[in-house]
Amino acid sequence: APGFDGLNRALNARRPIGSLVKPAVYLAALQTGRYSLASPIEDREIEIALPNGSTWKPTNFDGRTHGSVSLVRGLADSLNLATVRLGLDVGVEAVAQLLADLGLERAPAAYPSLLLGAVELTPLEVTQVYTTLANGGFRVPLRAVRAVVDAEGAIERRYALRLEPVADPAAVQQLNYALMQALARGTGRRAAERLPAGLGLAGKTGTSDGFRDSWFAGFGADRLAVVWVGNDRNEPTGLTGATGAATIWAELMTALQPTPYAPSLLPTLHSAWVDYAAGGITSRHCAEAIELPLANSAQPPRAARCDAQRLGERLRDWWQGRGP
Repeated sequence: APGFDGLNRALNARRPIGSLVKPAVYLAALQTGRYSLASPIEDREIEIALPNGSTWKPTNFDGRTHGSVSLVRGLADSLNLATVRLGLDVGVEAVAQLLADLGLERAPAAYPSLLLGAVELTPLEVTQVYTTLANGGFRVPLRAVRAVVDAEGAIERRYALRLEPVADPAAVQQLNYALMQALARGTGRRAAERLPAGLGLAGKTGTSDGFRDSWFAGFGADRLAVVWVGNDRNEPTGLTGATGAATIWAELMTALQPTPYAPSLLPTLHSAWVDYAAGGITSRHCAEAIELPLANSAQPPRAARCDAQRLGERLRDWWQGRGP
């Protein structure tokens, strides 16, 4: 209509973010020092009594439970039950405050459903949060204007970058490696399949209830993008984060040609082989082994599943006359 400027959805459309909130849950856990990417966490049913007398019983997207899983798998596979249990242990209030620290103007309401993304944000707000993660835990306020110049090109006013440390850099680096696994083998696999081979990026899918909002946020070392797919009438799109926003994000990042995310490990971290499926330290030769950064102080258990597998192989070799 004449005189109507339109709706800037990037700045003003507030939408439920779904699983885009989960990195804050896992970062809060890593910052406690009680968890590492190799920590086993429980993905099983849970019922939560709410103040109004009702009961909240979340479920996984696939309708199944997966038992004991690694912390990295809980994030990469976006397992709701594992995430809720982890968030309740860390504290919903701590997760809400961390979201504010990462870039929101205020902490969202600390209801248990926050742990699965029951918070409405604009794409710009999501970008601010993920930019802090991409910056290693340093918040830099997003600006569209870098400087104001006069007709001669002289700078009249400069908007300098302000770096503010808001999260433990070592915990953020561990989280970002987990987000790389979300692309490599988790819910972001479809995006990874559309990227150039060998381009290591980090990212996370998000889907709101009823498939009304499809999100993907991800980054490399020098490029970050957030994609939202939805409509103004709040009707279902039929798309998950993986089938909608992730495919657009992958095409955009391919065009931008970002530098892979591959920072040198911080001195307080070391590299270890982790059992992706169930957690624990394992051998690089085991089927589910992935190499991830852990805190030097971390003391995760050994992965029993692969040890049993290797014992079976040794017994077989001995029986066939190939043992020592």
